[in-house]
Amino acid sequence: MLRDNHGTVLFRGAGTKMGWAGRPMEPDLMLESGGLHRLLAHNPADMTAVVEAGMPLNDLQSALAGERQWLALDPPTQTAGATIGGLLATGDSGPRRLRYGAMRDLVIGVTLVFADGTVARAGGQVIKNVAGYDLTKLSYGSLGTLAMVAEVVVRLHPRPEAGASVVVPASVPAAAATTLELLASPLEPSAVDWMGDPRDGG
Repeated sequence: MLRDNHGTVLFRGAGTKMGWAGRPMEPDLMLESGGLHRLLAHNPADMTAVVEAGMPLNDLQSALAGERQWLALDPPTQTAGATIGGLLATGDSGPRRLRYGAMRDLVIGVTLVFADGTVARAGGQVIKNVAGYDLTKLSYGSLGTLAMVAEVVVRLHPRPEAGASVVVPASVPAAAATTLELLASPLEPSAVDWMGDPRDGG
């Protein structure tokens, strides 16, 4: 389809971030990745998985739960159906990025389809793999302007036995003091975020 198309192309996953940045208003061709929604391989021992780009993150997490593993991402668009390819193409992430890294840090291999129909693969299915150009970081945050993401190989983490999110009002000094106390405690936070305007004092 890409080889035969000579106009503008719009790639679409779940459409959770279609308003981000610029995009062709009336593309000549729209390619949706919804049909690419399979978990192609899961190696629990190596803690890796091969996923088609149109698979929603929620579905992947459910498929990995039986082995008590997960892809350590918590983007705000997850509940809206954000896909694996869309998360790579947009660079979307959540608070756990502070501990586990962003999508670009969790991808060890990628398959891309360029505008002329060329299929390119980089990386592999093992974590210590440095073969080929780093197409993952090239496509990360590109918003689909360079290529369509077709498959992604991700590294996984053990799923925590329990977790909780705590939200409390706090000024900047109080938030800083509480964070220091938390870091000195036996607890192990995945992320500590402060939301507000320091000019407002809270």
